[in-house]
Amino acid sequence: MVEGSRGRAVALAQSAIVLAALVVALAPRPAALVERYYAANLYPEVQALATTASNAVPFSVFDVVLVAAAASAGWLWVRALSRSRRARAVLPLLVALRITMTVAAAGYLWFVGIWGLNYARPALDLRLELPEAPATAAEVTTLIDEAVGQTNRLFDRAHAERFLAYDAERDIARALHAVETRLFGRSRPTVPGRPKATALGTYFRLAGVDGLTAPLALETLLNPDLIPAERPFVLAHEWAHLSGLAAEADANFVGWLAATDADADPASRYSGWLFLVMEAAPQVPRDARAAALERLAAGPRRDLDAIAARARLRVDLVQRVGWRVYDRYLKSQGVPEGIASYSRVVNLVVRASRARPRRDPQLPMLMPQ
Repeated sequence: MVEGSRGRAVALAQSAIVLAALVVALAPRPAALVERYYAANLYPEVQALATTASNAVPFSVFDVVLVAAAASAGWLWVRALSRSRRARAVLPLLVALRITMTVAAAGYLWFVGIWGLNYARPALDLRLELPEAPATAAEVTTLIDEAVGQTNRLFDRAHAERFLAYDAERDIARALHAVETRLFGRSRPTVPGRPKATALGTYFRLAGVDGLTAPLALETLLNPDLIPAERPFVLAHEWAHLSGLAAEADANFVGWLAATDADADPASRYSGWLFLVMEAAPQVPRDARAAALERLAAGPRRDLDAIAARARLRVDLVQRVGWRVYDRYLKSQGVPEGIASYSRVVNLVVRASRARPRRDPQLPMLMPQ
């Protein structure tokens, strides 16, 4: 009798978890409420606790949970299939399905609470009240000319200095908080994630993924093949995600502002401007692109060649499947452009550069000097 009551209680709890996940998935998420109560108040506290805890662990918590989940699911279903065959009954399979659905639902609720609601925040250009008109070809051409000039100017100093090791990354963390304060009035700084090696490194290499903000414990995982000139910007981008900027273009924009901060070290500024060269180049007319890239000095050109060599390690099938899955994931989270949203950073930079103060009197100062 007791065991029967306990079984019913477990089944009821499992059903409640699955139902809660369905309600959360289908319920509307008003952007203004998410911004006011979650992004501005709850998320910074959650992020500080989660990242501080995961920083204390030298390995990726995400890797451990991923392997444990795969192993547990395999064991559960092999056992269920074996029992179903022996008993010639479907009940063991139904029990395994119920457990799988419950764990998946619990994982989804965790994801939404610790990270996923950030996707419902208002778009960054709306929050900053940037001019609505999109960037023109002439403006993007001017931008790539500026980016080429900056990379040429910064190359020698950037490469003369040691590119960032973990104990020196406080420079990017400081710059990120300056941007957070200036743009959003945020008083509590984002806790930077300790860059970790990951078992997904091989997948990152084959799919062309530079880094990942793992939502389970809000960790920072980086592609082990990043060249030194890429690492500072990629780190700034991932930490912008930790700041609560879920959209890729928004994280690119804020990460770029942090990396190219006037007080940042030359290696960081160089990395940010080199990133912008790569992002802007496909968005300008062919002749203007060729002319701009022709002005690149030998040093930045070598770095771009090294990045291109790293890109050749990608496997087309892995890349296409991986990015297609991520594209669908982004669209399911309310990012209609999917992976194409990455390149929208150029549009944000141009619009910010010609913005006039509306709410934020510091807005015209966003463009690095």
